[in-house]
Amino acid sequence: MYDDIQVIFIIFLSVLTITFLFQISTKLIINRKNRLIKEKKEDILKFLYNQSEKNQETNFEKIQLFSKLKPEKLMKIINILLKERKIKYDKENIKLTSDGAKEAQEIIEKHRKIEKYLFESTSVKIEEIHSIAEKEEHSNNLNIEPANTYQCIDPHGDVIKGQGVPSFSILKLTQNLDNTNKIFKIIHIEDEPREIYSKIVQLDIAPFDYIKIKEIKTNSIKVITNRGQLIEMDFILAGNIFIVEEETKKEDIEILFNEIEEKIDLISTLDKLKINEKAKILGISFYIRGEEKRRLLELGFVRNSLVEPLYNNMLGNDPRVYRIKNTNIALRKEQAQKIYVQKLN
Repeated sequence: MYDDIQVIFIIFLSVLTITFLFQISTKLIINRKNRLIKEKKEDILKFLYNQSEKNQETNFEKIQLFSKLKPEKLMKIINILLKERKIKYDKENIKLTSDGAKEAQEIIEKHRKIEKYLFESTSVKIEEIHSIAEKEEHSNNLNIEPANTYQCIDPHGDVIKGQGVPSFSILKLTQNLDNTNKIFKIIHIEDEPREIYSKIVQLDIAPFDYIKIKEIKTNSIKVITNRGQLIEMDFILAGNIFIVEEETKKEDIEILFNEIEEKIDLISTLDKLKINEKAKILGISFYIRGEEKRRLLELGFVRNSLVEPLYNNMLGNDPRVYRIKNTNIALRKEQAQKIYVQKLN
């Protein structure tokens, strides 16, 4: 009798456990399904917003090509967005409603905040920032406050909230040789595809840089930057760099470029100076980030400051000790390569 009760009790516990585990697994599956639907909905809203910014019409086929969803799954999400009044049909085109546009703007703002935070407050590789932000932008528990190094601008030059300035790619300049010797300001670097963005970063071309067009060739364009870099890029790279004509500081910028071109042979990066060779700083790379950049600026690595290499590491040239504003500081070659100077002697 006792054994029968024990068996029944064990069976009861087993059934209870299985039922509990089944409920938990079902709940996890439902939550995962809902999360995936939410992510796809937000991705589609963002895609539609970007399409509208380019004044491009969007139909079901374009969304399917973007989302890579099977037609039946995409149709379910489209129907959900229609019921939520986030999208509407205009003949064959799919457009955002005012509510849909508002939500898309919030997603884009969150994405740019994440990118800014990763760029300024972490050591995540620059090329990986966009893909991480693509995942994290769907989180409901995000609580970050990016530093204010570049005010409301993300690492690609986009404003975090609101509309940016209308711009065009450097590639457009190649259509007219009269653009030679004109000066432009970079305001956006496209971060996709990743391989192209990585090459642009390696060239040390960044938002806020000024460029002067030096030569337009059949398959490439040569520019000089406000830090004295002479760069030749192919049309693929040029197509991912967006610029505007500078009007507010036009005369000052022209004077700056005239000075740079007159002394272009004296311009180099800090790591190329000889011991006791004095120079003045022209600027530091946008891609020196976060605490490292703040430290360099506090130490005086700003435009026109004088700097001088004092001595090398006993075991080699890295790190090297420099004097700036009566302070000695050791810098790695990797850092010195991103500090631009003009030799004085």
